[in-house]
Amino acid sequence: MKEILHFVDLRLMRCARCDQADRAPVRRAKLAERDGHVAVVLDVPMEECPACGCWLTLQVAESLDAMLSRLIASGAEASTAHWDELAPSAA
Repeated sequence: MKEILHFVDLRLMRCARCDQADRAPVRRAKLAERDGHVAVVLDVPMEECPACGCWLTLQVAESLDAMLSRLIASGAEASTAHWDELAPSAA
């Protein structure tokens, strides 16, 4: 029974961009490289369309940009962080 409820909780939504497939919530790593510094944020929440790719909400995109900028500004050659540790409120 739990497996069925889990599937229902995915809330599949038809992709508004390509209308070829359903988008599903996923978590992926996002990377930024600036001035010789690399920053990676793991488990970023997004929606994925198997036909045209991944989508971020505006709120997630803005938070992700701020996180990546902070990691790069730390001065480390490479920095990695987890979304749930840095996000003001996990999306």
